[in-house]
Amino acid sequence: MYSRAAYIERVDFMSKINIGDIVGRKSYDSDILFKVVDIKNEDGKDTIVLRGICYRLEADAPEADLVIQKDAYVREYNEKMINKVNVKIRCSRPSIHRTMKKILSWAAHK
Repeated sequence: MYSRAAYIERVDFMSKINIGDIVGRKSYDSDILFKVVDIKNEDGKDTIVLRGICYRLEADAPEADLVIQKDAYVREYNEKMINKVNVKIRCSRPSIHRTMKKILSWAAHK
């Protein structure tokens, strides 16, 4: 298992961010990963339009705030997100079963 700190550095320090790259925001310690979906030039400055890869989220950021993520970290990040979803699903099932038992029990007594 890799730590996030190991992936904070850019893949290639001189590389320019391109549409399709997976990035994190330095200002947020790369807590959420984004896919670059557009690059807009406003007032002579590039604004990078981002879409969350695991969260339904759209944001923009200056290129200087972005870090291109390595493939290994992106895979690890996706696995962590999938595990979080699976845990939530497993945790919610017992409450659904309890609710159904209560409904069935109540219906049987009517």
